[in-house]
Amino acid sequence: MKGLRINIVSPGVIEEAMEVFGPYFRGHNPVPAARAALGYAKSVEGRQTGQTFRIL
Repeated sequence: MKGLRINIVSPGVIEEAMEVFGPYFRGHNPVPAARAALGYAKSVEGRQTGQTFRIL
């Protein structure tokens, strides 16, 4: 399909969710939601395709 772009955004665990879900993600470095949102914006608004955006 022309014009179809597929990307993956991989933010890991969101910092603001650590209070509730932290015990399930021991050893993971939390990422602020605002930083994860930038990764999604880059994926949707950018021209890249076939990319994995790892949010660290």
